[in-house]
Amino acid sequence: MHNWIGEKTLHILGGKNNFDIIRYYLSFAVFFAHFGILTNTNCFWPTSSVDAVHGFFVLSGFLVFLSYIRNPHVGHYTNRRIRRILPPYFFIITCCFFLGGIISSLSFGEYITSTQTWKYLIANYTFLNFLEPALPGVFSNNVVPVINGSLWTLKVEVLLYASVPIVYFLMKKYGRLSVFLFIFIFSIIYNEFFLFMYSNTQKEIFLILKRQVGGQLVYFYSGTFLLLYFDFFQKHALYFIILAILVLWFRDDNIVCKYVEPLAFAVVLIGFAYNLQWFTFLRRYDNIAYGIYLFHFPVIQFVVWLGIDKINIHLALISSILCTILISLISWFLLEKPVLQKHLPFYKKVQKRLCWRSNN
Repeated sequence: MHNWIGEKTLHILGGKNNFDIIRYYLSFAVFFAHFGILTNTNCFWPTSSVDAVHGFFVLSGFLVFLSYIRNPHVGHYTNRRIRRILPPYFFIITCCFFLGGIISSLSFGEYITSTQTWKYLIANYTFLNFLEPALPGVFSNNVVPVINGSLWTLKVEVLLYASVPIVYFLMKKYGRLSVFLFIFIFSIIYNEFFLFMYSNTQKEIFLILKRQVGGQLVYFYSGTFLLLYFDFFQKHALYFIILAILVLWFRDDNIVCKYVEPLAFAVVLIGFAYNLQWFTFLRRYDNIAYGIYLFHFPVIQFVVWLGIDKINIHLALISSILCTILISLISWFLLEKPVLQKHLPFYKKVQKRLCWRSNN
């Protein structure tokens, strides 16, 4: 392990924390935001879906970079990331494809031969969700005809994961602070450029580009920044947390607060994770927050398609929550957990080849 993190700090990082409750909180922030949009109702949650997504990127930057530092082997790292992200991702796309064939306003023959159907599958399997977010005749009369509006973040997440070995190498060569400074400046300029282009043209494409990987680097690596300076942060955690809360409070009114907002997010989330012991008991149980995030959108769409929201909005909300949790549990126990506990076949072959080469 690189000397950026000492053994004592590593022990603390692997000890009691509140990451589970944070993941659930952020997942339901996105859930409630989407429920409000898809049912055309006001749905309150203390945190916006935008902040929740940024929070997920902060957590990933902290935890994924820690995972790579523990074992900086690209093959091992790639294997773990693939097994965590891809199975439920492909599962929900495939399920929506088959469900679409059942509930589409088109006949099954028309549905299965539609160019849009296959464009949807190809685009979504390759993380290019924006190319075709809908299926023919599916949810056409809903407020938004999109199948799963949560999937766009997954391609960003994958690209951020791919950047970790590169950034790790650059930090060893050029130093941590210089690389962090470059990433933060680049990401801020990226965000400002596309925001400027949107404000001058009013073209939606610039907002879409703004939220892609370049704009999220600053959040992801704010989490990493807290990780690599964890000892210093913990010594002064209370002061940093108070300052971070003030930054978040005034971020819309002060340009300095606006630019240091990602670091403030990281301070609040990581500070809560390691400095309060209220929800550490959740670590004893399996966490299905990723499933909730991934599956809730099509579940809500299906509930709306059934017209339950027109009968009773509270019934629609409860139905959506319970169905999402049920599907997430099924996915976790029958798909995600078994895959995580086994190595992928291709990786085993790579391991055997590496062992053979080292012995010869």
